[in-house]
Amino acid sequence: MTFNSLTRRGFLATAGTAWSIEYTVADRLPKDIDSLPKRAVDAEPDWAIVREAFSLPDGLVYMNNGSLGPCPGFVKWRALNAWDRLERNPVREAFGPLQAAADEVRSKAAFFLHCSAEEIAITRNTTEAMNMVAQGARLRTGDRVLTTNHEHAGGIRCWEYFADEIGVVIDKVKLPVPPESPEQVVRLFEEKIRRDTRVLSVSHVTSSTGLRMPVAALSELARANDLLFVVDGAQAPGGMKVDLQRLQCDAYATSAHKWMLAPKGTGLLYIRKQSQKAIRPMALQDGFGAYTGAVGTRDFPSIAGLGAAIDFLNYYGFDLLVQRNLNLRNLLYESLDGVPGIRMASPAGGGMAAPMIALEFEPVRPAENVAEKLFVDHGVEVKVLPPDILNGIRVSTHVYNNEPDIEKFVAGLRKVLST
Repeated sequence: MTFNSLTRRGFLATAGTAWSIEYTVADRLPKDIDSLPKRAVDAEPDWAIVREAFSLPDGLVYMNNGSLGPCPGFVKWRALNAWDRLERNPVREAFGPLQAAADEVRSKAAFFLHCSAEEIAITRNTTEAMNMVAQGARLRTGDRVLTTNHEHAGGIRCWEYFADEIGVVIDKVKLPVPPESPEQVVRLFEEKIRRDTRVLSVSHVTSSTGLRMPVAALSELARANDLLFVVDGAQAPGGMKVDLQRLQCDAYATSAHKWMLAPKGTGLLYIRKQSQKAIRPMALQDGFGAYTGAVGTRDFPSIAGLGAAIDFLNYYGFDLLVQRNLNLRNLLYESLDGVPGIRMASPAGGGMAAPMIALEFEPVRPAENVAEKLFVDHGVEVKVLPPDILNGIRVSTHVYNNEPDIEKFVAGLRKVLST
């Protein structure tokens, strides 16, 4: 039998059950944005239909989007389709139509974040983007970086590296849990700025407690003191609107595989046009294009999936998705009121709230034990917080969650804490 005479069905039969299962699943995925369930113009989506776009199994309440978000089926199909196309003629496809498509995704991401395509690059994650910023900032011995005690490892290891290598000094603001107001946070930073401070580096939303930092006000503070302002935005785009023109930060790093629901290993780096002489990463030596001699070969299938994820968010009305997510978050916060044995470590609501809530437990009850029991006994997936920050868990919702998920989580938590 020749290759050309081997039918697709026959090929799958000879390739083994596992391969056949994967293709059967792929065949059921929506293959175009127009095949997604429709909604009336300006009407709120049917959230039950939106939920069906995901592959989360029945019985699992997934509340750890802040670590990794699941891809909708449409996103997976777009990535699989690009991969299939790539392997048919790798060189011609990768450095032809797929490279052009990747740059279109970059432009789409720029529009999504309200900046220009000449200010945004595709990366693999927030950590890689933050490393690029730190390397490109060309700090010197004795320069100081002002940050917080609630930064994720992916947002602070880059500064710690240069502290070890050349003697950069890291100063930290100790964030209240939770703060009284955005103004209190800004005052704490203002008090820590020194003559030799060169960089102010913060999270847009802290990965520990879901605190939405007053980034616009901190940006003004940085400009007033002639500091580079760098934002770790891992927990923001896709979960809330991000307008980089308004924020006026010098650099913004984010992962697309959290709130944007893109394939794992996709991210974005923004460097403001006016700041590109001050921040010059080696990987951007040849510009911000998806493929250059400085950045090398890319994961074009995942980048195609990133573009599909942005399409998915926009299709259902991004503002509506953001409001739905915040509504779920607020319902969760209210539902936890009165649960014994917990302390709320996140803001109650308002401008400092994001779709993540942190709960602190008494020292005698290790958070990892609570999280394990929630998963094993109740089918609820949450995040265990670093013990040096809180003995607690972080709960994050997205549009695939619903009110019964919240009820199941709260009921499960009550049972776990009562034993």
